Amino acid sequence: MAVKKRTSVLLDETLLKKARKTLKASSNTEAITKALRQALINKEIEASLKDLIRKGRGHFVDVYR
Repeated sequence: MAVKKRTSVLLDETLLKKARKTLKASSNTEAITKALRQALINKEIEASLKDLIRKGRGHFVDVYR
């Protein structure tokens, strides 16, 4: 089981509401947790794709950069 830490942060209320709706979260804590997990997953995917492009020796092109 993960260790939980209580913290206090200042967040844009509109952004938090949009995140809750988009992520279908029932609480602010759930929305923040889901958003953090998604950010980590996105970074992993980005690193994997960069590695694939590097190892592809020119066979892959990054069309977004």
